[in-house]
Order: sequence, then C-alpha cells, then structure tokens
Amino acid sequence: TNSNSSVPAMYVCSQCTGIFVDINNMLYCSMYTSNKIVSQSLDNNLNIWSIVAGTGTAGATSLTLNSPRGIFVDNNLNLYVADGGNNRIQKFLSGQLNGTTIPTGTIALSWPTAVVLDADGYLFIVDYANSRLIGSGPYGFRCIAACSGQGSQSNQLYNPEMLSFDSYGNIFVTDYGNSRIQKFLLITNSCTGTTTVTTMSTVTSTNTTQSASLVTNSTTASSSRLLSYNLLKFNANTSWTANGITFVDSTVTGGNPQTVFIDTNNTIYVSGYSAARVQVFRDSSNVPIRTISGGLYNPFSVFVAVNGDIYVDNGNSNSQVDKWTLNSSSSVSVMYVKSGCWYLFLDSKNNLYCSMQALNQVVVKSMITNSDMWRIAAGGECAIPITNTLSTPRGIYVDTDLNIYVADCGNNRVQLFPSTQVIGQTVAGTGATGTISLSCPTGITFDADGYLFIADYSNNRIVASGPNGYRCLIGCIGSAAATTNQLNSPTTISFDTYGNLYVADDWNHRIQKFLIINTYTSVTVNQPNFCPSTTWYTAGITITNSSTVGTRPYGVFVSINNTIYVTDQNHSRVVMWFEGSINPDGIFSGGLNDPYAVFVTPKGDLYVDNGISYSRVDKWSSNSNTSTPALTVPEECYGLFIDTSNVIYCAATAAHRVVKRWLNDNVTTSSIIAGTGTAGATATTLNRPVGIFIDTQFNLYVADSVNNRIQMFPLNVFTA
Repeated sequence: TNSNSSVPAMYVCSQCTGIFVDINNMLYCSMYTSNKIVSQSLDNNLNIWSIVAGTGTAGATSLTLNSPRGIFVDNNLNLYVADGGNNRIQKFLSGQLNGTTIPTGTIALSWPTAVVLDADGYLFIVDYANSRLIGSGPYGFRCIAACSGQGSQSNQLYNPEMLSFDSYGNIFVTDYGNSRIQKFLLITNSCTGTTTVTTMSTVTSTNTTQSASLVTNSTTASSSRLLSYNLLKFNANTSWTANGITFVDSTVTGGNPQTVFIDTNNTIYVSGYSAARVQVFRDSSNVPIRTISGGLYNPFSVFVAVNGDIYVDNGNSNSQVDKWTLNSSSSVSVMYVKSGCWYLFLDSKNNLYCSMQALNQVVVKSMITNSDMWRIAAGGECAIPITNTLSTPRGIYVDTDLNIYVADCGNNRVQLFPSTQVIGQTVAGTGATGTISLSCPTGITFDADGYLFIADYSNNRIVASGPNGYRCLIGCIGSAAATTNQLNSPTTISFDTYGNLYVADDWNHRIQKFLIINTYTSVTVNQPNFCPSTTWYTAGITITNSSTVGTRPYGVFVSINNTIYVTDQNHSRVVMWFEGSINPDGIFSGGLNDPYAVFVTPKGDLYVDNGISYSRVDKWSSNSNTSTPALTVPEECYGLFIDTSNVIYCAATAAHRVVKRWLNDNVTTSSIIAGTGTAGATATTLNRPVGIFIDTQFNLYVADSVNNRIQMFPLNVFTA
C-alpha cells in the first residue's frame, strides 16, 4: 500500500490471464499457455506453488483444462475456472483436482474468459466469443448485458475479457475489441426496489492445525529435534575403511538396489528396483525380517517415519506413493505422482517430498491433510531464475529448518532451496566455486554439524565436506569396479547409529558397508603442557653423529610414541630409533634423493620429502618396506605436516608457497594454501618458507625465513 515500487510475489511459467487472492491470502494464477492454475501463499517467501487445477497438458477431461482464463475462489475455497478452449466453467472443490462442469442450461458458452460469484453464490460470466455477459440466478442462466450481438453501441460489446463489481453492484467490463471499459449500472428496483450491500468484516478460516504425539526409542543421533534417521556428529578427521563389507548382494536384493535407509533403531530398509520389493533387516543381520512387495513396480525409494510408517515409491507404473503402517500387511496410497519418485523424504512437519526426475521437479504433499494436491517444492517449470531449475533431480534432504537440498544429477550439482528465500543456491559441484567436481550426484545426507555427504554416481565414489573442505571418502580410484574398495554407480548413502556408512551400489547389485575408523582426534604431534617458567638444560646431549646420519642431517621428528626419525641427506635416507635405543632400529632409503623433511602419523605411516629430483613426497605405510608417491609438489619440502583431518602440507621452499592434499583419496596433486609462488613480503606472499605447523583449529603457522617472521593463516584464508 502507498508504495511506488514493486517486488516479485510469484514466479510463473507464462502470463497470468487470471489472478485471484483468496481469504487465506493465497495467490492464484491462471496460466493460459500452460493449461493449469497454480497457487502460492503470500504469507511466506517460499517460491513454492501448487497446481490446483489442470495437468499442464491441454484436454477436455475433468482433470484437464484448455487455455484457462478468469478464475474465482469462494469463501469455501472452491475454485471456479473459465475454461476458454473447452467453452465451459469448471468448479474444483477445495483440495480436489477433479473438476465438474457448471451446467448453463440453454445458454451455450463460446470462449468464456471471466467468472465471478455474488454473495449468494450465483455466477456471472464473460462470454468472449459471443460478446455478452451471462448471469445465473434462482431461475437459471440468462443474458444480462450486450444481448443483441457484437457491436460498438452502448448496449453492445466486442470480445469482452473481464468483469468486476463495485460496492454498489455496478458492472465494469473490459471491452477489448472496442478498446474501452464499459460500466453497466445496477437497476435498484429490479428485485424489491432496494439494494442490499453485504459487507464482510471478519472471515474465520475453517482450516485446523493437527498435531500428533510421536513416540520412539532413544537414539544416539545428535539432533535437536525428533528424526527417524541417524544424524551423527563426527570429528574433523573421521574416516571409513577403504574396503567395504558386502551387507547383501543380488541373491538377496534381486538386483539394482536403489535406496538404503537406516532408522534410529538400526533397522535397515532396502528398495530392490528389479525385484519390485522392499526388504527389512534388523541391525547388521543380512537375513530379511520382512519383505514388502504387494502391488509394487520398480520402486526407487523407501523412507521410514518416526512412528514406523514405511513410504515406498510406486510411481513408475502406478503413479502413486504407498504407505505401509507398522506391522501392516497392506498399503494405502498417500500421494499421486506423475512419474517414479527417485527419492522420498518426510520432513519434521510431516510433509512428504518426491523427486520426479522424469519431470525435473521435486514435489511435496502434507501427510496431515486429506487433500490430493501436491506443491512444486523445487525445479519450477520456468527458466527464470536458472538456479530454480533442475535436470533429472534425484536425492533429497530437508533439514529441520525446512531448507531443501536436491542432488541435481543432470546439472552435476547440489542445489539448496532455503525455506525463507525464493532463489535456489548451488552448494556443491558445477557453479559452486571451491567445492568439488561432481558427475550426476544422486544420494545426499548430512551430519550433525551440517557437513554434506554425496553419492557421486558417475564418478563411482562417495565424497563429503568438512572443516577442511571437500574430500573423497570411498571409491576414490574413480573407476567402476566390483572390488571391495570400488563402487559402480552408487545411488544412496545412510549411516547406522555407530557411524558406519552403507552405500546402495547400484550396478554391483549390492549394499556395501564401510566401517567407521577410530582415528586419533586430538593431535598428530607431541604437544606437552609447559609452565610459564619452564627451562631446559643449556648443555645438550648428542644422541647421534655424522657416523650415523652423515654431515647433512636435516629433518628430525619424534612421534607420539617417542620414536625418533632423522633425514640423512648424505646417504639419501631416513634413520629411525625406538625410544631408548642407541643404535638405529630402521633405515628407509629406497628411491630417495636428498630428503629434507619427515613426518610420521600416529598410526606409524612415514612421509618423506623427495622433491628435489622427483617432485613428490613418498609414503612408507606402517611396517612396510616399500614406498608409494603420496603428494606431487612443485619443489622440495623443507617442512611437512599432517593435521588431524589427514591433510598433508608441504612447505615448498624454493616455490615460495605451502601446498596441501587430503590423504584419504587417490589424487596426489596438491593445491596452494599459502603464498602465491612469487617471493614477497606482503600478507599474501612468502619468501622461502621452511617450518610449518597446523593447530587443531586448522590455522597454519609458517616460518617465513627470508622475511624473518612467523605468519599465521586462518583456515581457508590466504591473507596472513
């Protein structure tokens, strides 16, 4: 009111040839070229509208429309549509998609363009092609204005479009063909000599809010609200075994398992696409305790509610989502859909979401109301804005704040549709700078800290975000295979209460289980507690000399179990002593040339600089006699460090920068974390960095030797 500027209220796919706002502040749009009516609440900022009439395809059935025009919604929320191309007025009861045709008796309509109701529920219609106004009353339908045929006289109209009443009952008409607005005065003595004006002062909604008390067993999931799935809290360096255990294979699933879902009681649900069934397993047992199959056809997905209700996709041939209540042997249809639901999700408000990849949309329907209507939650049919469009969407996740995340397979990205915004955002993959490259992401889930886990379908791997950025967790070779450390088109992922990760390994026809690893969570190096006045003896003790480590010993590292490692550049090797030993207990030398730095993890893996000739860092696994390349570097590493999230850092001294790489994948290339590669003394440059240290908050400390300073770079910040 009183504003000189506008804001978007609703994004639509075509012009609205009819607009209406009902008593519940719902905005309706009649999309003429899309052959449907949509609505959206004006009380929130969600870019989610519902299809309330029509299917999007022109037709003359009770479910379809053909070039709809004017609309009207009465106080009972029944919708009336001027169905122009079908020469009829359609009425849709509140919440119903199946319309009925209003009979007009002997009055034949030709391209009706507007419909309005009076206080008694009588209809007034603009009969466009007949250039007249039609009205109903207690005695049926009749012509009420411009009844003599098309023309430009004051008693005639030429292709009228819309009509509206003023508060006195006068009729205003857009007389399109005559380029004018005509006003037809009410004859006040037409009934009883007086005119009754009805004023609506207060409207009381008949809608009610239903609440339900849900009871469930206790769970180890870290969540502030009641959830049916496991939302766990992991440490920054949590990892999973590289080799999976086959939980069930094709002899059990029947082939092509699409979804694995684990509830907070560790009950495991698997949808078998090829076998047309859902199987239920107790905890880690691979013997099904229940099989759901009645009436299903190629189910993609399964989701289980807190109260044990099981929702199963049955859209491929039966165009519905079915629900099995706990221990029930039969199902009921709870949602009608236009294609298979690649994924299902039930949010904390009991709204059921379905990703219809064939239609490039995610739709949602309340499980509390009896309405058949669903809303488009993501993937609008319009190309504006582009971030709202989807291409073969698959996995869905809705957090407790009702933000919607979608695995946008065809666009190689994960999209976020915030609950209070109208524009989608790319959070991973194509279009999200600094994240990770994806190829048809499918399954998505989160941990309790909001870090994203993704089944990267065409890259045959599982990736995740964390405090140190994105990393590969499983299948990091990238190629499809059936070995225990590889995947072939993984579709969905789920955690049990212990943190073990289950993967639906589609084209290996199996469910793989990857055990969580109990890793060191505090530090990777010795960090004793000292008092402020702590001192050391000024006279040192020689523990080894040139007879053992040559004349150029450089790196020294003492592991958390007090094993000592020294790089001997003269002999291109690393010498090791266990605690208390006088003579060396181990020599590491194969393929090294003038090594500088050395670092040993709490598990005993040894990393040694080998950059001066080979531009790499080599790794000796614990108790191994051979090495493998672990990191590609631009120059020799005067300093090495591995943080608590298993990221290795190299101070590439001659390259004037620090580089890093996450060790849980198989990509040895490094990325710059500090310095530009050009010597300098600014906050973003380094000059021959040497020693490095990373604290538990992932801040990087650099001994910037030529600049005679120590620089500190906060996590993901390139300015010290």
